[in-house]
Amino acid sequence: MKRILLVFVSVFFVTQALSQKTTSSNMIEGESFEFTTQHSTLHYEKYGSGTPLLILHGNGGSTKSMYRLLPDLVSEYEVIAIDSPCHGQSSCNENLLSYEFIAQEITAFVNELGYDKIKIWGHSDGGIVALMLGYTIPGKIDRMLVSGANTRLDTTALLPGIVEMINRYDEIPMPDMRVQVKLMANQKPIPDSKIKEISIPVTLMVGDRDAVRIEHTLEMFNLLPNANLCVLPGTSHFLENPGYVITQLQQLNTPFRSPSTLDVVQQISGQIFQN
Repeated sequence: MKRILLVFVSVFFVTQALSQKTTSSNMIEGESFEFTTQHSTLHYEKYGSGTPLLILHGNGGSTKSMYRLLPDLVSEYEVIAIDSPCHGQSSCNENLLSYEFIAQEITAFVNELGYDKIKIWGHSDGGIVALMLGYTIPGKIDRMLVSGANTRLDTTALLPGIVEMINRYDEIPMPDMRVQVKLMANQKPIPDSKIKEISIPVTLMVGDRDAVRIEHTLEMFNLLPNANLCVLPGTSHFLENPGYVITQLQQLNTPFRSPSTLDVVQQISGQIFQN
């Protein structure tokens, strides 16, 4: 009996240690946790209640990257933000780090959460990972907003100056940043065939002054079988107009629509010409 009690107490305190109250920089109250896989210890935070929305940040970002959006999301969503490996408060194994590895770790996390379906917003690196999740675990995802994502590292996908800076990662004096930028430099192209496999509804978003070429985003849009396209005016890769992002995130909680102008015109034409 004494042994059973000790085990119970141990489990209780471990559980308590994994969940701690936290407050965002704009005073939204939530909880912070740690999730451990075979290779990583991942820090994540939860805020609000409602439909689960997983946010995957960009390169160099963390859970803090989404704090400014929380006031507009917590009444509608249970916002779940996670630090990718080698970012924020998550652990780092540089030898394993790749987009494929991050997708593997996030997959384990999504499975552990236990929801039937989740919605995802992935920005930049988080968008690349979201696309990978879209063709590896489509049954777990309801809808996705993918912003500022690229499927390859070359000047047909990104602005030449951005590609040049990424490829100079070994000159970066800050160790953490060097590891993070090296992740981008080592990106393996995602085949078009994989993008075509993503059957879940996707809103594909890019700034009109993004690091990602609009032409590349349009290329992905034409490959995705069930997608809408959103180009944000006066916006770089760093989403200076958060109101636009909020609008698109709120749209994730409404029925997906992809109306066809041609279908409407053909209906009108049939009525006019009585064909």
